[in-house]
Amino acid sequence: MNYHEISPEMTIGDLVKSNVYGDFANYIFTDMTPDHWTCPLKDYGFEKVGFEQTLHRMEELASTKDQYVYHIYDEETRLSQWDKEKPVLLHFPGPEAGLPYAVVIPGGGFNRQWGLIEGMAIATELNRQGYTAFVLYYRTKIEPVIPKAIEDMHQAVRFIEDHASAFSVKKGHYILGGFSAGATLAGEMGSTNFGWKTAGLPKPEMIFLGYTAIDMKLFFDTYQKFPLGHPAHTGMSDFLRRIGGPEFTWDDLAPYHLVDFMDETYPPVYLTANEDDGTVPFSNSLLMEAACKKSGIPCQCKFGKTGGHSYGLGIGLSVEGWLADALAFWKSLPSN
Repeated sequence: MNYHEISPEMTIGDLVKSNVYGDFANYIFTDMTPDHWTCPLKDYGFEKVGFEQTLHRMEELASTKDQYVYHIYDEETRLSQWDKEKPVLLHFPGPEAGLPYAVVIPGGGFNRQWGLIEGMAIATELNRQGYTAFVLYYRTKIEPVIPKAIEDMHQAVRFIEDHASAFSVKKGHYILGGFSAGATLAGEMGSTNFGWKTAGLPKPEMIFLGYTAIDMKLFFDTYQKFPLGHPAHTGMSDFLRRIGGPEFTWDDLAPYHLVDFMDETYPPVYLTANEDDGTVPFSNSLLMEAACKKSGIPCQCKFGKTGGHSYGLGIGLSVEGWLADALAFWKSLPSN
């Protein structure tokens, strides 16, 4: 295929205006703002996140596939409940039918979704590894939004399961993962209060979490530590309002402190993060690792000292290859 030319100097706006990515262009970043529209790709880490192979895959699908964006709620539900119009799945078909599938959940602080880096790049690599992948775009911005986003996650898996034959995937067999706030969601799929059992869904065969944000105690303590008007207080308040609502208390946040709701039935876990993450403290990943060890949950990690946040595939970083490692870990599990 003769691909559209891309370069590190191109901006997100250039990609959207190119008209070669079809409806994928609407999901590069959701709730676009001028700072991202005008930002060159090199500022995100052109090679690090895997832009080139991802954009080529998006172009392939946009030019050869009639439909790759699917609403997860039926038409009547979307008409009667306005906020359920937004959640969709992007379908990245793998090369072989009848295999397990993957669901990928981008982050964005429950305010937006960084779909190109933390969704489509991961789905593209999963295709290269032989698997069909779906990228979930869930509800954001509502306060509180996490109960609705969890509902979207459950419904997304239910939708895929109900259409497994049409998608040519193996019904009842899947892995699920996310990044940052998307990892907050993905982690809940194994919890005893919001997990697969409560939703009546098949158990994920593995959950993979990139720089997960699960330590609600840390976030609440940080919020309380800094005075009103301090950037740390304001930033943490914005995030916690989307978890617990506009007048949140600890009681509103406690149900989402994941490690308090994990037991031996939790799916195997793969973790990746960098110690110098300036957005989500690395201690979140260490807390998750410790919780897995405590409950005897199979767990494997690939951590780096440097590389920050939102690194996608992490090409060129010490965490490079994390996704291939995660798939190898999954295949090594006794049930597989």
